[in-house]
Amino acid sequence: MNINETNIYEKGVLIAIHIGSYAGRKKLDKEQMKELPTEIVRGVHDLFDKDFKEMIKNIWSFDNEARGAVKNMSIQFPLDGVYFLKSEKIEAAINLLEEAKEKRKILINEAVEAYDDAIKTFAEKYPDFYQKAKSHYISREDFASRFHFDYQLLKIAPPEENSVLTPEMYKREMEKFKQNIDEMKNEVLATITQTLLETTERLKSQCDDGKPNQRTFNNLNKFLKRIDDVYSDFIDRDDLKNAIANVRASILGVDAESLRSQEDFKKEFKTAISSAADCIKALPDIQLKRSLEF
Repeated sequence: MNINETNIYEKGVLIAIHIGSYAGRKKLDKEQMKELPTEIVRGVHDLFDKDFKEMIKNIWSFDNEARGAVKNMSIQFPLDGVYFLKSEKIEAAINLLEEAKEKRKILINEAVEAYDDAIKTFAEKYPDFYQKAKSHYISREDFASRFHFDYQLLKIAPPEENSVLTPEMYKREMEKFKQNIDEMKNEVLATITQTLLETTERLKSQCDDGKPNQRTFNNLNKFLKRIDDVYSDFIDRDDLKNAIANVRASILGVDAESLRSQEDFKKEFKTAISSAADCIKALPDIQLKRSLEF
């Protein structure tokens, strides 16, 4: 059964990830900008030297990795920071986020401990910039509080008795929710189509230049597994399912080494992968988009 606005919570949950950080920057003042065209230049400078900024950047990188790990097992919902997780992925995602929160605390504590000294170091190395920026430094406690990290499971439920949410309001929200689900489906269709098309065309090109690449096969197999694990319940078109099946059949039992060493086999494979690519190209009414990064 494909996912829609009425059965989505039977298939999984929506999870909102809230991550806060601190940039540690200040706008240049008018005097510092006086030689520059302010209508096109928006100047800023860091409040810390490169060593402490590197500590902050490490937290940013960690946050991006944690969010990226959840994104890899979910589908982006049409709201910032909200993702749909299939039921079998919920436990893994929550365990990942809880573990990330604990590891993140170590990075934040290290930065908090170094915070006061980092201000002193900046004042010594860049006294002019420090004098203009010193009122912009927040307390160490406020600095620590900027780095929040949490998640929340979301659900749109019918209004209870005496609820401020009237049946009419609920109906409007469900109509919006249906639009969001439809948008998710369209995004899934576009992602699958574009990624499969680019990859099959790449394999065909590799056959032409005599350099089949095993990494391309590995990435394609990973993406096909992602279709099974994450996207499958959002595919409600038989023509797309057939196109996916054609791609699977064309690469079954094929590897780059066998193509490089067997010319006849490579010709057969090129015919099969070209047919699979043509099947994808023939899919109507799908808005192509930039494919996922492998």
